[in-house]
Amino acid sequence: MEKRSVSIAGAGKVAGGEYHTVKISGSGKVEGDLVAEELRIAGAGKVEGAAKVREIVVSGTGRFEGPVEAESFHCSGACKVEAELVAKEVRVAGILKIEGNVKASYFRSGGGLKVEGSLEADLVSLAGITTVTELLAADRVEMRLEDASFVREIGGETIEIKRRSRSGLLEELGLPFFRKRGTLQVSTIEGDEVYLEGTQAKLVRGKKIHIGPGCLIDRVEYEESLEVHPDSQVKEEVRG
Repeated sequence: MEKRSVSIAGAGKVAGGEYHTVKISGSGKVEGDLVAEELRIAGAGKVEGAAKVREIVVSGTGRFEGPVEAESFHCSGACKVEAELVAKEVRVAGILKIEGNVKASYFRSGGGLKVEGSLEADLVSLAGITTVTELLAADRVEMRLEDASFVREIGGETIEIKRRSRSGLLEELGLPFFRKRGTLQVSTIEGDEVYLEGTQAKLVRGKKIHIGPGCLIDRVEYEESLEVHPDSQVKEEVRG
């Protein structure tokens, strides 16, 4: 039996259940749990239960009151998940707030991200302003800092944290004060290969560690090599 599709163009609601495609281009909500191949929200949409959807695309405003499970989750608008998010691929170009934990294979954010739990993935690539209140863990972690970000702990094999490069007309005109220098506040960073810029941390532990410009580190524990930029400060260095 072929699953039906539904579209809300004005203001409306649909009952929870199984669908092929759900499209919301006005103001709409799904009352209950949703199982579907595709969910597209271009207006203001809300799912009042759990969502198990193969592909989710939010270009407007989306709110999920239950846990979300998807193969791909793309948000270019503003999105809020009030429970956990599990997906193979997550791409964020707008603003995403998650009130639970996140598990993904690939997680990329270029806007504003707040995770009120832990974020675990194979590859994490973050730019813009990021807040992760618990652990950020991945095989590879890439961050491009802009303004002030906060992560409690970071763990991975390769960790690369850089300030986003300044470029554009304002900088060419000599007006860089319109954009704040990127900073990251973190308690602990642990990885095999670590490169840091603009980072304030209590402890950095790893095999090969390169402390770039703009860092303040209380303690570094390294196995093989340590380089420290003259513009940074490391209070204690321990080779073990």
